[in-house]
Amino acid sequence: MSSISRLAQLIKEDVNREESSIVNLYSNLLNAWFKLVIWFGIPFLLYLLVTWF
Repeated sequence: MSSISRLAQLIKEDVNREESSIVNLYSNLLNAWFKLVIWFGIPFLLYLLVTWF
């Protein structure tokens, strides 16, 4: 139980810092997911549009 509270305190301190590694990691993952959706989603939608008509 003590280790969980220490871990929670560590995460809380990290998130409150200006250069937070957790927030930075989350931002990078979100940015990569957005790029993946754009790069694969738009061509797929164009493919559906071409094959539909």
